[in-house]
Amino acid sequence: MNIVYEYSHLGGLEILLVRYPKIMDEVLNIIKDIKPHKTKISKEKTMRGKSLVAPKDLNIQFKEKLENLGFKELRDTFRQFR
Repeated sequence: MNIVYEYSHLGGLEILLVRYPKIMDEVLNIIKDIKPHKTKISKEKTMRGKSLVAPKDLNIQFKEKLENLGFKELRDTFRQFR
């Protein structure tokens, strides 16, 4: 997979480049290793029947490759108080 656009949420890209260049290199290598497969058939009116990359497939590939390098998912859940 190629990087076409970048979006740096709250300066995250700059932080990775300056403070954690090794992690940035690992992430870039993972992105290059991802092989998108067009496994989803569109049901949208304007693209009906067109073959697309399935987001679930991409997420699985990213998760596997990141876990192989020792990364783990961290989630914070927020509860609303009533």
